[in-house]
Amino acid sequence: MLAKMQNTFRMIGRQIHDFRISQLPRFNPQERTELTWAKVLESYEKIPEAYKEFFVPLSKEKTFPYTVFTPAFETLGYKITEKIVSVLDDAIHVLEKNGKSLIVQHYPLAGISYVEASRMLLDSRVKISGITSEGISTTSIVRFSSATDYIFAPIVKKIRLHSAESKDEQTKELEKFDPWMSLNFKFMNMARQSLLGGEKVIHAMLQPEIRTRIFTFLGIKYHRMVAPTHVAILTDRELILIQEEPLQGRKDKYGGIWQYFPLNKIATIYVDRKNRDLLALSIQLLTGERFDYLFQASMKDEVDQLLVQFTARC
Repeated sequence: MLAKMQNTFRMIGRQIHDFRISQLPRFNPQERTELTWAKVLESYEKIPEAYKEFFVPLSKEKTFPYTVFTPAFETLGYKITEKIVSVLDDAIHVLEKNGKSLIVQHYPLAGISYVEASRMLLDSRVKISGITSEGISTTSIVRFSSATDYIFAPIVKKIRLHSAESKDEQTKELEKFDPWMSLNFKFMNMARQSLLGGEKVIHAMLQPEIRTRIFTFLGIKYHRMVAPTHVAILTDRELILIQEEPLQGRKDKYGGIWQYFPLNKIATIYVDRKNRDLLALSIQLLTGERFDYLFQASMKDEVDQLLVQFTARC
């Protein structure tokens, strides 16, 4: 009798479970992927309820500011929180839900120290660092699916073009990267794509991947990577650094990091000799942040030229 009752309860439990599952929305793999995509919110009505209070002053405006929503999703074991990024009144506003409250960071364009864009397989990030309207030095990171990189391109461009005029003509500048065609075709294209219209290349240098030998066993040499392939491009507006982002546990290199430093936000650039074979190029920002990049000692003349050209413009 007891066994019969247990079987009955199990059957009822399965029926309840199956009913609940049947009520859930069904997504094919493509639809599940699209749920991680960033999207442009073109009107106040499109703003999720949790963020509407911030946009109330704009609810009656005919032209809505460029606003991007990035949904929550999980990737490589990390849980990504949703955010909204909006371009309004010469500032970038980053909004994030924190429980029932809303955290808002306001970055006036004039106070942004640098912007970084990175891409690794389907996971992309945009990092904005600078002085907020409250006078606080901070950083915001927004992550989203790489399938929607193009949606964030106008925001990155807006930051980079602050107080600068954009032009379409840049053919001659792109030709300056032609010598890299036989050295690294991939980075030649990445360098070309990093330039804005009208931007003038003052000096550019390409550093191939730096590896050092660890040991030799049975005639086989084992190495480790000291620094990934990277380039430094000094223009009349900014210093651009592009480097590969090695993927843990993989030999292929699909990732990339683009960093854009406005010249007027750089306090100094200097170089130190790490050892007989390596030089460390350091970029010190006005906010105190420092970024170091390794170059082979054989590139000393090119590195020195970058320092001279930077000093002549600052």
